[in-house]
Amino acid sequence: MRTQYLIALLLTAGIGVSQTSDNQPVSCVGCFSEPQSTLLFRKAYIEPGKLNDELYLVTPSGSITMPELHGRVGQGASPIPAISPSGDRVAWSLKFMLNSDIVKCDSSQKYWCDLKPKPIYKSVMGVYSVRDRTWKQYGDFETVGSAAFSPDGNKVAFTMNRGCTVTICDKGLMILDLETGQMKPVPGPGSNSVFWITQLSWSPDGNFLAGTVQGPGGRLISEQIVVIDIATGAVKTIAEGSDPSWSPEGDWIAYAWTVQCMIIHPDGTGARSVLDKEHKWMNYPLDPPIVWSPDGERLLLNQQKFLGGHNRVIMVDLATGHVIRKSKDGEVVSGWVPYSGK
Repeated sequence: MRTQYLIALLLTAGIGVSQTSDNQPVSCVGCFSEPQSTLLFRKAYIEPGKLNDELYLVTPSGSITMPELHGRVGQGASPIPAISPSGDRVAWSLKFMLNSDIVKCDSSQKYWCDLKPKPIYKSVMGVYSVRDRTWKQYGDFETVGSAAFSPDGNKVAFTMNRGCTVTICDKGLMILDLETGQMKPVPGPGSNSVFWITQLSWSPDGNFLAGTVQGPGGRLISEQIVVIDIATGAVKTIAEGSDPSWSPEGDWIAYAWTVQCMIIHPDGTGARSVLDKEHKWMNYPLDPPIVWSPDGERLLLNQQKFLGGHNRVIMVDLATGHVIRKSKDGEVVSGWVPYSGK
């Protein structure tokens, strides 16, 4: 079972734009680079009185920190960000306190705020332009989950909740068209059960999404990998595990199963562990996401050494099974795409 993030860091309505500054000093602990590549990292940490999280891009020409947006708050369970195939955009769930100017908090007491007035939150899907250094904000939801870019980079899939009452929420998978700003739900009841903070992955042919759902009997330990047809909403269960990640060629889906990283064909056949040849690396639970190299020959795996601490990141060569450690006490690597030079 995946290690939960405990530390964090429209429907055609209102698209907001926020201007950010130029490259800022980076304190990305344990971040690393790869030749001719752009890597996305996420850092989660605690400041007095609040959770915080931020994103970094590491390229051959340097590193970028995506600056804070006014009113944004860290999330105790942090959805997974995504980087577009060309590396020109990043999509991430953003949560805002709408009345932060009148809510009284005591910075000497972690997470304590006066209940009157009660904090009012909203969540949006944020899309960051690397070229323009701006965020666009889409939607108005109670929660927004992990993101996945389409193969052409023109759409973003994500989970959402809205209209929640004590007993029920309107929830499901949404597809955001970045060219029009319009959103539409993935049809069928199957999309309503996809976990919001687990990894979401789009098939290279653009027709399917892979996600994680709760297994039979409602037991979290029996999380399952499902493949969802975007057009029809048809759902197929292919394995027990969590946090699926589609290979660039589309022939494999990698996923987490306890301390193991498995790969399986999208039809549910051929499952095997990628760490069988070096068992010494199976001593920590996997933390999402599982990240493919652009050529599909290697995987980057985040392993959480202890709750709330920095991760160990390892790289697995799928042809040989050889493993090398990329960082000992670093941040979560969340994406790997070719460097465009832009």
